[in-house]
Amino acid sequence: MSDRMDETIMLPVAYQGEVHEFPLTIVPLGYTYQLHILVEGRNLIFEKDDQGEYRAIDTEQRQAAFSKGLVAAIVNTLQAL
Repeated sequence: MSDRMDETIMLPVAYQGEVHEFPLTIVPLGYTYQLHILVEGRNLIFEKDDQGEYRAIDTEQRQAAFSKGLVAAIVNTLQAL
């Protein structure tokens, strides 16, 4: 059995007056999980911190940074689920 859930769902996120949809895959890790979200062609990983709040991890570390507002909108959407 694979550790990765291959089913991708679309996550609707309201940002700057528009609703954007991002592909989201849930990746189980032991007793926890990560949410892998494809944003602007890059994979962002979201996981819960010690306080139970989502945080983003940009594994690709490209020079072009994501808009902090967009990342905050994604986090707010995840927290509301």
